[in-house]
Amino acid sequence: MITHFAGLKLKTVSIQGVKQFYHGLLHFPVASESEVEIVFQPTPDFTLAFEEAYESIAPAHIAFEVPYSQFEFMVQKLAEQVPLLKWPDGEVVERFDSGVNVYFKDGDGNLLEFIAHEDLKEGVLAPNGTYGILYLREVGLPVEDPVAARLWMKRTLGLTIAKESEQFAFAIGGTAHAVVVSTKRKWIPIAMNALAPSLEITYGVTDERFLDRVRSTLDRRMMVSDNEDGLHFRMYGYSIRMKITSLPKDIAARLNLPSAIEGKEVNSVISDRYLEDGLTALSRGGEVGWFEGHVGGAYLAAYYMQKEFDLPQDVLQGLAANCLHLRIQHEDWFEPYPPEPAQPELMNQLIEGLLPNLTNLSTSGHGVTLAVLGLKALRDRPDFLTPSIVRGILKLMEDAAVEHKLARYYGIEDYTQLDLAEISLSEIPPYRNASDLASRALSELELVLPDQHVDGKYYFFAGELEHGITHAHALIELERLGYGQLAKLGQSNHRLQMKLNRLKPQLLSNQGVDAAEGASITDSAYWSKRYEDPHAIKVPYAALALLQYVPPEQREDMERNVCKLLSLMK
Repeated sequence: MITHFAGLKLKTVSIQGVKQFYHGLLHFPVASESEVEIVFQPTPDFTLAFEEAYESIAPAHIAFEVPYSQFEFMVQKLAEQVPLLKWPDGEVVERFDSGVNVYFKDGDGNLLEFIAHEDLKEGVLAPNGTYGILYLREVGLPVEDPVAARLWMKRTLGLTIAKESEQFAFAIGGTAHAVVVSTKRKWIPIAMNALAPSLEITYGVTDERFLDRVRSTLDRRMMVSDNEDGLHFRMYGYSIRMKITSLPKDIAARLNLPSAIEGKEVNSVISDRYLEDGLTALSRGGEVGWFEGHVGGAYLAAYYMQKEFDLPQDVLQGLAANCLHLRIQHEDWFEPYPPEPAQPELMNQLIEGLLPNLTNLSTSGHGVTLAVLGLKALRDRPDFLTPSIVRGILKLMEDAAVEHKLARYYGIEDYTQLDLAEISLSEIPPYRNASDLASRALSELELVLPDQHVDGKYYFFAGELEHGITHAHALIELERLGYGQLAKLGQSNHRLQMKLNRLKPQLLSNQGVDAAEGASITDSAYWSKRYEDPHAIKVPYAALALLQYVPPEQREDMERNVCKLLSLMK
């Protein structure tokens, strides 16, 4: 997930001018300087850079969060250094429901703001410099179509949208508030035209898995570069970078920001609405791509997990809270389709759409895993077997049948080019029954390595083990639903998946994660957290189901191994 603004680069007509203003007047430390660029370090987690340009410059709007307790003193000191901009009533300080702010301008005409919120918890982040800068809170992004832009940011970057109107909205990730406005709007307090500035934002993000989700969603034509320095792409005319940083993913909750949902009460009752919402989100997400089906899949997994297992109240609470956490980032996927009559014959189309995913290993079996959750739900709710729902799930399966990550397995540049006739699976015997399949998938968790870079490439060592669990569960469910021949057809893919998952650098064998004796999938500590990864719901559900098929004397050790995977969830 996005946690904060890690960097911002603006244009300037004078390096010396910005140095005099930001270093001389605001006392921002200079991190580096050349003839054409200067970089300031207002906080340990944020850099502000200016690149000299021989061109007209559209002014930007940015806002720094400062401590509420120091605001009055800070304004007095600021007024001694720079002119403060006035509101139409002549006041320079605006007081609003949750805080106060003050505006001023730099030498390039950029509209700057110091803002403080009364509810923000002080002491979490240290104030920096003369003015106690906590973090860069806001960056203005004027666009011609703000509604489309914020919807794209919500879907692609997982940002939360707040205070939205036709011409204005915040797109929020952690402490970072992108102010998405219409170019027809004017910036307060001086009615300054909201022109689109030339700027580059660097978002700090939590992990490689989040970056991979963004990569899978981005139109390749938008990408500029993707390397160890992070992901770089263009968005509505703006340059955006994303890099992994160490700021805690729950920083918004720690600061008590309104955008943090961790503190919200949630209804722990997993009702039939979860099945309905899950099918809708699975289909709407599937219309975008197979990866986007994860959120709907998590909803369906949560529904069936509570239905099929006697879960403690804190686990139910955790399921509900994590579903809400996922939903708030993709609310549009849960919008019901217009009413349509159910068409039972559409089930045949879904079965046909499943076949390419059963005859060819692709996308770690997601075309089977997600589709079977959908099939199961539609068997329980045939009134949802409508053209719209089916269309999205068919699109998901079609997309999942084509591999997007060719170097998915260690040491193989393009596993789709493997000659399957030459690959021996003798070390993974054919599965005779569901017990064999479940035992094999769970036995592969003896060594769980964290996802990581190896020789410049990123491998989902733990992630692929997760997929082995959910894939096995889907095949067992497919047989249980009465499609035994189809399930048998998909078992060869799972055996190949198990073989490929074992490909790991020998040097990493000592990096295996561990879990405590007696660790349980229903441990309160696990379910008290909020996760960005929908697998945090899907894997526990699949694992609980698989454990029912293994010999009783093996279950405790196998469940402990599952908890190794769960300990890495983010």
